[in-house]
Amino acid sequence: MSEDAPTEAEKAQLELWQFVPLSAYAQPELAARSAAVAAWATFRQLFRSEHKEELVPVRQEDALRALPGMHLEHLVRPIDWRKASAALDAALREPSGDGATGVQFLIGQPHCGHPEIVADWAVRHGAQIIEPPSYEEVLSSKGCWRATWPAVGQAWAIPCLERFFLRSANGLALVRNLLEEIVSGRRGAGLIGCDSWAWAFLQRVSALPLPGALTLQAFDGPRLARLLAQLADVDGQRQLLFRNARSGNTALTVPHDGDTASEEVAQLAAHCRGNVGTARDYWRQRLRAVSDSAVEFDKDKAGTSEVDESDAEVIWVSATQPEPALPVEADEDVALVLHALLIHNGLGDEMLAEVLPLPRHLCMAIVLRLQKLTLLERHEGRWRVSALGYELVRRWLRGRGFLADDF
Repeated sequence: MSEDAPTEAEKAQLELWQFVPLSAYAQPELAARSAAVAAWATFRQLFRSEHKEELVPVRQEDALRALPGMHLEHLVRPIDWRKASAALDAALREPSGDGATGVQFLIGQPHCGHPEIVADWAVRHGAQIIEPPSYEEVLSSKGCWRATWPAVGQAWAIPCLERFFLRSANGLALVRNLLEEIVSGRRGAGLIGCDSWAWAFLQRVSALPLPGALTLQAFDGPRLARLLAQLADVDGQRQLLFRNARSGNTALTVPHDGDTASEEVAQLAAHCRGNVGTARDYWRQRLRAVSDSAVEFDKDKAGTSEVDESDAEVIWVSATQPEPALPVEADEDVALVLHALLIHNGLGDEMLAEVLPLPRHLCMAIVLRLQKLTLLERHEGRWRVSALGYELVRRWLRGRGFLADDF
């Protein structure tokens, strides 16, 4: 980023993408009014009114249809982590790591883009990216893997520290040696990205005084609303109106103006605990269009609607939260598989069996069953917990006493 005064656009991105020390991470909370509304809704379930108009949603779920893939891609584009990487520069001007070595750590929750952010930072700063070792090198009992490090004085970057270890008897020597070299200052200045679950694990197995770290601040309702509006691909003067299918209330307008958020978006931010990656997927899964039969029905009622939608394109937001479910037979073996995948931010078929006290065929049976339930997905040749399944899996593992991240 330029050393000159930031432009208005750059200021907006700095406000949107905020990086803070781990201790300053603050989960979003529902506003008092939103909490009261939720409590009242629960109470009304016990004593429902006989008034039919209170029971009939604005849009019946069966009158809505899934959006075509191309349309959905324009409404919710992938997050551009390069903008977050640019904002990271401002945070790095305030040292949060080891001042003697110049080493900085960026800790990211699952699906929050820490590998992309660090890799883009490296490209923009001419820093050398240190590629992860092979599985064979990680499992070498001597831990003697050596990367080609840059010359003294040149910056380097490690986008995924979680790729430098395996949770097994022979899979920790390499990362321990690497951290010793980094923390001691022998490798000079650099930026390291690490998954939040891997970071929690490494703090347990390393006796070294690991430097402080930065993380992407939780997205509250207003910032999430701004981001969701940015992810919508709007051409010219085209306007979008996202409305809750049950209440008819406006959840989001595009273009978005202001520093407020609807209750819908605020609740989404709170449900995802500020994790912007999972929030995006939840939002994407809930978008619907009106079926053709419902459109014809609306035409017959033209002029009767009390809501003036002007020229905006209306997108309906399903009132049903897309939450997958754990298998009924979920047991300790399922928990071990899910925990291993989170600790390593994804594993391939062979390595999953390497880090677990389970035979390979049983690991694969569990993985494929969880994939069918949309709790797992295949990403870059590895199995990982899906964005839609992450919140459920995290709560379940914490409830069973497994080591979890600090978010």
